[in-house]
Amino acid sequence: MGDAPQLPGLRGHAFAARTSYRQPARLVTREGGEDLWVDIQNDERAVLGSAHLSELKIDAPLGSLPRKLTFPDGTVFETTDHAAIEALTGQTRGSILHHYEGFNRRLFGVVALCLAAAWVLWRYGLDIMASAAIAVTPPAVIEQIDVGSLQTIDFAMAEPSRLTDDQKTEVEKIYHRLVSSLPDDVQQEHSFDLLFRNVPGMGPNAFALPGGTMVMTDAFVEDFPDADVIAGVLGHEIGHVVEQHGLKRIYRSLSMYVLIAFLAGDVGPILEDVVLEGNVLLSLSFSRAQETQADEFGLRLSNAAGFDPAGLKRFFKDLDGRFGGSEPPQWKSTHPSSAERVDAIEEYINGL
Repeated sequence: MGDAPQLPGLRGHAFAARTSYRQPARLVTREGGEDLWVDIQNDERAVLGSAHLSELKIDAPLGSLPRKLTFPDGTVFETTDHAAIEALTGQTRGSILHHYEGFNRRLFGVVALCLAAAWVLWRYGLDIMASAAIAVTPPAVIEQIDVGSLQTIDFAMAEPSRLTDDQKTEVEKIYHRLVSSLPDDVQQEHSFDLLFRNVPGMGPNAFALPGGTMVMTDAFVEDFPDADVIAGVLGHEIGHVVEQHGLKRIYRSLSMYVLIAFLAGDVGPILEDVVLEGNVLLSLSFSRAQETQADEFGLRLSNAAGFDPAGLKRFFKDLDGRFGGSEPPQWKSTHPSSAERVDAIEEYINGL
């Protein structure tokens, strides 16, 4: 330390040993043999504390907070001149980190880089994580998801179907014709089961569970007996199963929390609520993209099975006539609007 520069007078404040009185002071260095000698002087040049530089306890830099130098007898000198302290001691523990934490033009680049990395992870990393999770999920677990979900639906909202056997048989024929039009490897990879339920208040609807179980409401069969319409909607739901949309939504949602925890650690209860709501909003566009993908899959499948793909268009036209004025804005919806879907289906049919 003998090569350390001498300070003619570094301004700051001092606390005499065992007192809380803060007074203006300066730090003065002088030769002290192999080690530099350091004095604290008040404005009257009275020495408040002295020691070799090597005997001082020097706090690590922290933001713009004053640096503290504690003498062996307890006298404390503090100053905001970080550069002078670093010139005196050289780089100490935390000084390099403090340098890079300082506000400068590099900070904008670092922030931009972090935001870009977060966007790339969100845009591509979540899908990769979800696909990897699906690949290692045992079929028995996926089957159990269907069983548990169906039990919940039956307990909370569904009743046994009131359709006649003839009505069920007609729909099942359409369904098996669609499934038979799938490639053999797809048929072997997934299990396809069609169930009927009376769900008061849901109206004409059909939905697919992640493992391949599909449920069609009585109201749908009664309101839309047209085979082409049924084929289009069932083809859409088969598309959800084949493309594993349900599992992707589940794992993508879980992956979002893993990603946030990786980037931000423990976010706390308040930020956790913000993250939850933000994750819901971000997942809406992902869900709309899946619906569009399932529409296209259903159109291809119903066409391949010999049905008129315009049946799906007629279904959405009917929905638009019934509920078009009450549909939520797109950014708040899990599905594209019925009018948009009609236009997209018409464009697809024209391209066949």
